[in-house]
Amino acid sequence: MQHKLHSPSLSCSENIGLLPNRNSPYWNILEYCRHIGLEKLPDGRRHWMARVRCRSGKYKQTRLGLVGLFDQGGLTYEDALTAANQWFRLPEIQAEASEPYAVGGTTRLNYVKSKEGFTIGDALQDFVEWKRVSAAKTYFATSLSLINHHIVPRLGSVLVEEFTGRTFTDFCVDILESPPKRGRKTPGPRVRLEDLSHEALRKRKKTLNTVIGILRLALQMAWENGDIKSERTWRCIRRVPHADTPRQYFLTRSQAKQLLSACRSDLSKLVLAALYTGCRVSELAMLRVRDVGGHVFGVYVAPMKSYRGRYVFLPDEGMSFMLDQIDGKDEEDLVFRMSSGKAWTGCHKHLFKDAVRRAGLPEAFVFHGLRHTYASQLVQAGTPLAVVARQLGHSNTDTVSRTYGHLCCETIEKELSRRFAPLRRVRNDTRLKKLRASLQTDEVPIWSWPVSNRSKASGTLVSLLRAREDELRS
Repeated sequence: MQHKLHSPSLSCSENIGLLPNRNSPYWNILEYCRHIGLEKLPDGRRHWMARVRCRSGKYKQTRLGLVGLFDQGGLTYEDALTAANQWFRLPEIQAEASEPYAVGGTTRLNYVKSKEGFTIGDALQDFVEWKRVSAAKTYFATSLSLINHHIVPRLGSVLVEEFTGRTFTDFCVDILESPPKRGRKTPGPRVRLEDLSHEALRKRKKTLNTVIGILRLALQMAWENGDIKSERTWRCIRRVPHADTPRQYFLTRSQAKQLLSACRSDLSKLVLAALYTGCRVSELAMLRVRDVGGHVFGVYVAPMKSYRGRYVFLPDEGMSFMLDQIDGKDEEDLVFRMSSGKAWTGCHKHLFKDAVRRAGLPEAFVFHGLRHTYASQLVQAGTPLAVVARQLGHSNTDTVSRTYGHLCCETIEKELSRRFAPLRRVRNDTRLKKLRASLQTDEVPIWSWPVSNRSKASGTLVSLLRAREDELRS
């Protein structure tokens, strides 16, 4: 599996010749926490480098030797790689360094058959191979990770004919009481079901229902393929009752502008694009010039989480902003890049967190919250849920209704005020005015979009909206 590098491959001498001189080294990933690098200094000196990530979170690096190019002496890439591995194995380095792990996610089921007869692991094997060819890449990777972490260790070796309702219940309780998996961090202690907080239980039920759905589909597929004689095995598997918590926090327009002013220039463009489109950061990072204004007044978002691509329509200001970003670029160029020229990957996270802190926003607010902000503002403005769902890329309105339905408050309030027959006269109650003033919908006009310094949006409607917004602010 190919992986993204910090810089062009250092194993190619042509790449090394093209890299500009600078004070900081260029790095390639060998394994996570283990890197080989090239130091190409402004004075012309070139050194091979190696570095490790320490348990403290900092890096430790060393020079391995001079770079040998075109038979000029020094170390070749292969020599440097050998020297780097020797340095990684030094006792004093191993004492400080974090454990390395392979680049890229697991692509295979962690199941080895150990019993005669058809097991749940066998059913999962067939299911995984089918999903490998039928599912979107990101969905497949997520599903496989859940299968390897939750299902295989608990049920992989269980014969399907021995799988009962009691087995299933024990399986559910075990998942609910187990600590959540957070990357490669050491999991926390196991917590009994009755001791879980409401929010912790809600989150674990959500994960459990996803796992249950995968298990049920795998066993149903095995029954359809004739590997299981009775359909009782998969019909007895049901999701647990669970209610999604509506989104309670999202940015107002003034908060969005505070955040934009706290971002550095390249991140500001990415944030503004998320506020205009409601796209995920992964979708924006892969957006290409050809996807902007190709067939609709908006952008085309290529399939990422599913096989369905979608068109996201934009207001005038958003379209003007997108056209600014593609000006002078080739059709295959990425629309958004870091100021260094690199593609956006996970490196946006710490930059966004710093911007959130500088803007005085809650520490827990993450980039994905911009997507919720986009949807919340549309719902509050009375946009039909079907339109919001289509913009976000959902197949129906169920998720939008569960997550943002409570924000239809302004539309509902106006309908009630217009149609409710009064029972008594209400005096000028200042409490009502204060309450309305505290709600997010009235802080700034609900149709207001974040203003780009480079926006060229024009037209009578845009001028009227801006004039009205300035009037309200004053």
